[in-house]
Amino acid sequence: MFEPKLWTKPTNTKWLVKEISQYLDWIIKKEIFDGEINIFLTNAKFVYDSSARKREGNFFGPFDKSIIPSLYFPLGDIFRTISRRGKENAVCDWLQYLTLFLYDYVDWQEDREFNSELNNDLADKMIYEYIDFNKISFESEDRRKKENRKRAKNKEKKKEKKRRHMKRIGKEFLKK
Repeated sequence: MFEPKLWTKPTNTKWLVKEISQYLDWIIKKEIFDGEINIFLTNAKFVYDSSARKREGNFFGPFDKSIIPSLYFPLGDIFRTISRRGKENAVCDWLQYLTLFLYDYVDWQEDREFNSELNNDLADKMIYEYIDFNKISFESEDRRKKENRKRAKNKEKKKEKKRRHMKRIGKEFLKK
């Protein structure tokens, strides 16, 4: 049985922690993974690996298999990703990245060489399955953006119309 233990901080974004928790619950029900893992969510933009390089996440699998492995996952860049890609896309990207590390965990369990390309493909498939399961719609974000752009455009048109009207009224008063 898969038993992920999620370690959060009070300052973590609540809705994102909830999304990650729901996703982990879905993974547990799917029974794809096995064993225990600690998942630490930080508010940093990156974490350091064992070589002191900045990473967007880090899996630590100790040589002693009796020690519970850990996954360090930074959430600090989520708002920049949301502003660029939209909330649904950003969350799915981050969950896909988390899943990639979980497949690294499977490689560690089975003493295999980490295969990033294969793990990335497996993580993509799992995210698409999760999207179908949760009926996540990416159109709503796009529609909202279009509506906001349209409103802003209409607002500019109204301002321009009012400015022209006030200019015309001003000239009429000067003539009298």
